[in-house]
Amino acid sequence: MTTYFLSGLGADERIFSNLVLPQSIKIKHIGWIPHIAGESLANYTKRLSKQIDITKPFRLVGVSFGGIVATELSKILNPRQIIIISSVAVSTQLPAYFGMMAQGFGNPFFPKPLLKSANPFSYWLFGAATEQSRKLFKEIISQADKNFLVWAIDKIARWDNKKRAQNLYHIHGAHDKIFPVELVNADYIVKSGGHLMVYDKPAEISEVLAERLSSV
Repeated sequence: MTTYFLSGLGADERIFSNLVLPQSIKIKHIGWIPHIAGESLANYTKRLSKQIDITKPFRLVGVSFGGIVATELSKILNPRQIIIISSVAVSTQLPAYFGMMAQGFGNPFFPKPLLKSANPFSYWLFGAATEQSRKLFKEIISQADKNFLVWAIDKIARWDNKKRAQNLYHIHGAHDKIFPVELVNADYIVKSGGHLMVYDKPAEISEVLAERLSSV
């Protein structure tokens, strides 16, 4: 069974590069595609779903924004299992600041270049705790499409999903500052994990993923 991995907002498959999973787990990475101006998250997800072979059973693993998109994919496809990491399962778990950010984008004075800024504050916010993770974060953020970041953050802020997807398992970090653990209802909590723990805490994440993916 193929397991499709969705990275975080603006990121790519490098975020999963430290994971060590059994060779029996067949992995494919879903790449972000350019959005269309004014496009809804539902329509974007529908276009993204073309990367998935639905003629065979499959599973989804999504990190951060990728977890939200995995939930949206489950509404139009039929994954055997969904695992979200450093994400939210329903829209009521979103912190209020996403709405404030989305409102700020409409202000011509909003400093949008800050979205692509790698600095001590952004390292702290995303939990880039090691030199290796800070280097990767800087590379990813510098290569990200600013317009896609703005569009995606707006879609996160406006996400309306009250129902937790079936067969969903949620892994979260106790020190996640993007999606505070107090707001979510995670199935497994990584005690020292931040938002980038899939890269910074690969041993524990790999162990949990291997166990869960082997169970279905």
